[in-house]
Amino acid sequence: MVETLYEGSAHNATFYRPSAGIVRFAFSDLRASGYVRSRDGSLARVQPGARLFRSIGAHVLTLYDPNLMACVSIVFTPD
Repeated sequence: MVETLYEGSAHNATFYRPSAGIVRFAFSDLRASGYVRSRDGSLARVQPGARLFRSIGAHVLTLYDPNLMACVSIVFTPD
């Protein structure tokens, strides 16, 4: 079952991963890219269509270009 974790402005998007699984990112602008910082301090690069295996807990998506007006849909597929 796919669950939407976040929909809205991409820069500083905060989402919570509830359990083991894959997190996917769909941007409204294909130029959007950035990184996800996890609570444990780890970083992962994110670009359109990215699929990540992140730790359970809170994460923040930060765009490399904070002036880019992009939206993101972050969905979660549990294992």
